[in-house]
Amino acid sequence: MKKILLLAAIAISSNALAQETLTDITPKAYDWANQEVGTKMVIKHSDPSWNTPYTFSYTLGGSEYLENGGCISANNTTDPIHVMNGTAVVDLGEGIGKVMCINGANSKAQEVLGFRTDASIDDMIQINFFSNPDNTPRKQWIRCKIVLNIFSNVISTTDGVISNMYFMDADNNNKHADSSQFPDNIVNSAQFALYDEDGDPVTDEDENYVYDKNRWLTYEIDFFVMEEFKGDNYEGRTSQDMPVKWKMYMPKGGLSKSTIFIKELKFYTIDGYTDDKDEANWPAYARAPRLTYGPCPETANGVQRLSAAKSQNGIYNLAGQRVEQARRGVYVVNGKKFIK
Repeated sequence: MKKILLLAAIAISSNALAQETLTDITPKAYDWANQEVGTKMVIKHSDPSWNTPYTFSYTLGGSEYLENGGCISANNTTDPIHVMNGTAVVDLGEGIGKVMCINGANSKAQEVLGFRTDASIDDMIQINFFSNPDNTPRKQWIRCKIVLNIFSNVISTTDGVISNMYFMDADNNNKHADSSQFPDNIVNSAQFALYDEDGDPVTDEDENYVYDKNRWLTYEIDFFVMEEFKGDNYEGRTSQDMPVKWKMYMPKGGLSKSTIFIKELKFYTIDGYTDDKDEANWPAYARAPRLTYGPCPETANGVQRLSAAKSQNGIYNLAGQRVEQARRGVYVVNGKKFIK
């Protein structure tokens, strides 16, 4: 009996320590850091509803996807050109480099930071990023990671610049789309402003709020993709027919006064996760979103790393807000607490 219990304990320990391996399957179309300044998102489809039908991706097929294997669609619009013109690759410099921006109609980011887009988005919008169906396997854990920062004219804890981020499978299953159950899915401007040592927002000489270039959100979520499509519209189709879809919902109230900067958008397959799943209960099998705030990540040879200088110089209060100078109180520097 003791031997059985010992073997069971070893098995549990082995599973707990199993190393997860990530394989990058991100379409090159989302590699904005290596695209020219001014490059826009290429939106291949728009739909006035909130749910781009998967028949769209099946009809397009591989030949109609972007040449690098990625595809973007937009919801709540019939004018994809308008949405595209509100996006552009811009260079933020200062160790951040090129990012893709989504620019709200009344955002002051262009005049404050000195970049230009042809137009800007003046309504609520939902943008969907599709993986490449040719390398999106079934019966597989998939991870999406997005790294972003937000510039905003105003500081608000209620107006979500992004009100929801979540995955959808080809059968329109989704997980963590309920922002009341997962309030961290609501990303607002107050999370990115620069604060002084008293906790007050910093403004420039023109009374514009100063956004914190060293405070980037890394949002990760994993979900299990079924082996077979079970819906009536898709039954019998293979993994090559349809990708997975990552959705970002941006309401007008928050986006119109803001600009979203996306440093990274990644898709990975996950191997080594030992918790087997019954596909019949798939919607129950997704990991809750994981959010971390910190310096802008640098990417070298495909491996993400943090700039040592930035992580050492950044001073944060216990609310996670970056401050210019520490006075009295408890702060976090380089991941460690100190009292001044």
